[in-house]
Amino acid sequence: MSPRVRIAALLTCVSAGALALLRAGPPAPRPADAPAHEFSALRAHARLALLLADEAPHPVGSAAGVALRGRLVAQLRELGLSPEELPAFSCSEYGSCAPVVNVLVRVPGQEPGPALLLASHHDSVPAGPGAADDGHGVALMLELLRAVLADGAPRRPLLAVFTDGEEAGLLGARAFALHPAFAEVGAVINLEARGTGGAARMFETSDGNAALIAAYAAGAARPSAHSLSYEVYRRLGNDTDLSVFKRAGAQGLGFAFIGGVRRYHTPRDDLAHLDLGSLQHQGESALGATRALLAAGITPPAGNATYADLFGLFLLRWPASLDLVLAGLALLLTVGAAWRGARSVPGDRSSASGAAVPGDRSSASGAAVPGDRSSASGAAVPGDRSSASGAAVPGDRLRPRALLAAAGSALLLGPLLGAGGAYAALWLVGVASQPVPLWPGSPTIALLAAAAGASVGAVFGLAWVADRVGARAQALGVWLVWSLLAIVAAALMPGASVLFIGPALLAGLALVCGRDGLASGLGGAMAWALWVPLIPALVDALGVNAWLIGALVGWTWGAVAATLIRVRSLLVSGLACAAAVAGLLAVRAPPFDLDAPGKLNILHVQDLDEGAARFVLDTPDGVPKDLSPGTAWQEGPSLPWSTRALSFTPAPAEAAEGPSFTATGSEARGELRRVTGTLRARPGARSLYLVIPAGALVSLEIGGRKLDPEQLRRGPDDARVVVIHGPPGDGVPMVAELRGAAAWTIADALTGTPASAAALVAARPPERVPYQQGDLRVFLRKITP
Repeated sequence: MSPRVRIAALLTCVSAGALALLRAGPPAPRPADAPAHEFSALRAHARLALLLADEAPHPVGSAAGVALRGRLVAQLRELGLSPEELPAFSCSEYGSCAPVVNVLVRVPGQEPGPALLLASHHDSVPAGPGAADDGHGVALMLELLRAVLADGAPRRPLLAVFTDGEEAGLLGARAFALHPAFAEVGAVINLEARGTGGAARMFETSDGNAALIAAYAAGAARPSAHSLSYEVYRRLGNDTDLSVFKRAGAQGLGFAFIGGVRRYHTPRDDLAHLDLGSLQHQGESALGATRALLAAGITPPAGNATYADLFGLFLLRWPASLDLVLAGLALLLTVGAAWRGARSVPGDRSSASGAAVPGDRSSASGAAVPGDRSSASGAAVPGDRSSASGAAVPGDRLRPRALLAAAGSALLLGPLLGAGGAYAALWLVGVASQPVPLWPGSPTIALLAAAAGASVGAVFGLAWVADRVGARAQALGVWLVWSLLAIVAAALMPGASVLFIGPALLAGLALVCGRDGLASGLGGAMAWALWVPLIPALVDALGVNAWLIGALVGWTWGAVAATLIRVRSLLVSGLACAAAVAGLLAVRAPPFDLDAPGKLNILHVQDLDEGAARFVLDTPDGVPKDLSPGTAWQEGPSLPWSTRALSFTPAPAEAAEGPSFTATGSEARGELRRVTGTLRARPGARSLYLVIPAGALVSLEIGGRKLDPEQLRRGPDDARVVVIHGPPGDGVPMVAELRGAAAWTIADALTGTPASAAALVAARPPERVPYQQGDLRVFLRKITP
């Protein structure tokens, strides 16, 4: 492989990665006067502004939630639809319960058949207005319904459900899965957000998804989807409303944008921070998939697809049943090329036509090409015996030891040195300023510093090996590793196999034709197009993990290791300068700021039996040093339903009645007792907690819903915990079968803090905000049912 071919291949790969990264972002939003059949982010944003009104948080069971639901129903009626409100009391198997009200609309189809269900949730967490999560999904569905109705009656039936209580445990979805209307549903499109911006990805699907993926591919103008996403997502144990619907028997596609994660579930999830490009991307994708499924109809699940988008232009896909076949073909081609190289007869230095090829360092005309087989020092590079065109020269016998060295560098050396380089870069940033948190306020800067540091280490090691084994051995070693991993992925994690199969197939075809430069150029370009945008996507999902970033960066450089011969010094120097610049920027970047805040809840917790109270700080980002200086904060479990160690200090007590339990019956049943009664919280309480000692509970029914004690969330000392969100003013009926007479802890929580916490609230830094449940006043007492 000549220097010009190597440089051209390297530039092709880097350009492919840069283009893929550029195209991974969301498109520009469409204006409010866009044609009626198109999705417009500006129209959806206007609807969202009307829905959110004063942007008050609207958790399940709150007065703000009732008001928002009324505005939603009014907008649906303006579209000519007839919304139904579906009240229910719902519980998860883990003991999270709430009274919910879902909103359902129907759009009849011209033909009968399973209905397509659109789904989003209209509640928010108590700490924020939920403009992105999931107000955008509600507004998007309104705009999507408007666009579908503008087309005339759809061919197949369409349902839309706006669920309640998603943030409390997918409770609205659980209730709707039990509603008779769910029997009409064949497939679901669910809309979510994790943060306030970023590309809208189709990240979740169901088994037997080939037809769904085909519909998405046909309808998405700018596809952003990867079969790896679902493999990762389902292994993380996360859930959305779609998870509930899938367990109830429906197929589905789940869409979400992930970016600006620091604002997730905080007051910064507001209209001002919602990215309209992300809204446009999500809306276009959902509308395209909706139209495709309504036109084609929903068929029973049959086979999975393996897929990945390329440059946001099209979806590369094939039946998952072909994964092993395609991976095996890639391996066969690469092994064939290696076998041919190993069997070449030493000294046979003729071209295919029989004409002598003068020397191993010649151009096509026979003129010597100075240094074509030399390292940076001028020493000969074994095995790099190619013509100026990049074609391998017959007779260039491949040495097994060189092949093993090349394979080992791609599989181990590149990722290990990359991980070490990324860790070193972020460690130096921490030494110069402060440690980089998993979720920094400026994740892009931290990612650039880690990626540049990883590149320095990986390129140095990979180029050092490539200089010694030669371009052909390096190319063959790399693509043998990729094709072997393609087979492993196809067998163990099919959704990930697309990352290996496409590049390995292209490279294998070029290698078997003797075109090493083409193998590095085509195979490497596809590898970079697939892997480069994956790295920031995983940072959005998993945080700034130096080891993961570095390993992935090092692995990606391995795909182009054969092009790095004789450019090590220049490339490493340039990458080191980039790492230094990115590191300096990371040093100057604060971990949090006003737009990407840290999280800090202030709680006032009072034991009504003992009359003692304490302030508790709930923060995953550490207690600020300047918060109430001189206060003696202690560490330890501070909430009766949680084992987390939190900071606390004594606080003034205040007068309050707190939660209560009114028994209405008690019946002895041998060693057991059956107790009935009503649980009540203070008016306006956000939540009501039950903490039941281990072994005391045999069976439990809350609000008519039976709960299995073994599945309930565990608290301190293996106690069982039940949480009722938005408890109704007239209380919640309870039926329990008990063993013994152990006392329970019952607690309720109201939003906000008492007057005694005013100084503490004022001392909270402006770049720290409440999150999730937000600031609370908690009152607890013991009861004996």
